[in-house]
Amino acid sequence: DIPLKNYSSGMQMRLGFSIAVHLEPTILLADEVLAVGDVSFQEKCLDRIRLLRAKGMTLILVSHSEDMVHDFCDRFFELEHGKVIRSETTKRSQIDG
Repeated sequence: DIPLKNYSSGMQMRLGFSIAVHLEPTILLADEVLAVGDVSFQEKCLDRIRLLRAKGMTLILVSHSEDMVHDFCDRFFELEHGKVIRSETTKRSQIDG
């Protein structure tokens, strides 16, 4: 019952992520989505993303965490100043593929 304008930026991000993943999207664009929240919230988010990926959801993940990219994505592109400097398949694609 609290107006959104009274939420902290972290709470707004958590709410937005929660709404997005509970709509069961076919494509999810996540930009450093787990930069906020405690460990418990982060684990819930990761579990939900795993479930959606298992159901065939396409995930476009923007992250500085190479481990997270390898765990959730089939391919990755590394950018430097807006240019692709590396493009590879990931461990996940080799396991699933």
